[in-house]
Amino acid sequence: MRILAFGDFHGKFPAKLKNLIKKEKFDLILCTGDYGGSDRLLKIIFKYFKQAWWEKVGAKKARELILEDYNSGKRILKKLNSLNKSIYTIFGNWDFIRQSEKERTAKLKLKMYPKIIGEYENLHYLKKRIRNIRGIKILAFGGIVTAGVYTTKESNFSKSQIERYKKKNKKETEQLMKYGNKKIDILLSHYSPYGYFDIVKFKGKNPMNGKHVGFKGYTDFIKKNKPALFICGHMHEYQGKKKFGKTLV
Repeated sequence: MRILAFGDFHGKFPAKLKNLIKKEKFDLILCTGDYGGSDRLLKIIFKYFKQAWWEKVGAKKARELILEDYNSGKRILKKLNSLNKSIYTIFGNWDFIRQSEKERTAKLKLKMYPKIIGEYENLHYLKKRIRNIRGIKILAFGGIVTAGVYTTKESNFSKSQIERYKKKNKKETEQLMKYGNKKIDILLSHYSPYGYFDIVKFKGKNPMNGKHVGFKGYTDFIKKNKPALFICGHMHEYQGKKKFGKTLV
């Protein structure tokens, strides 16, 4: 089986990828999410890291930046659908998934990406569950997980914040482990597993530089259940593959 996996467009669609999808044959095409992006917004978020950036720039500017980000993702989804290939996707941490997330939408009433994908013939959103696609058992576990915030030293968060994150992390790990006895072929996620492709090497100022930001739940799942493939994105610093026991990451 020939699989094409990609993700983290952040508003930019490489011509090389478009040509690859059009000209070559793949049995399965998977996407790890993060469709839209705004370089201007990203710089502001890093500038006001762990602060309410939207309050710093004001409501009008926040709406402008969010719309720029949102519309770039819509364009990527439209382009992918126009390729007339079945593409199975999860969402990343940067996608517009819930209207209730006010800081993500700047209180704008936007059509969320799951609904947009549902209107496209060639795009298929994989919720957190197992799907059998062409005889391949895929566990989709996309979206945000509490990754890389396990100690105050690692994350620069306070002790109370760390405790909240640990509770969320435990809940997410338990949810993932429910699928541990299902003999999964592919675990598809957005975040990387802790210890693999997860050290931040951002070119510029980033409080997380040099720190691990992977999800330990994925590491534990791979150790115990040994899927053939673990496909992830999120970390722009890395492309490639590593062996983790019997699993190819």
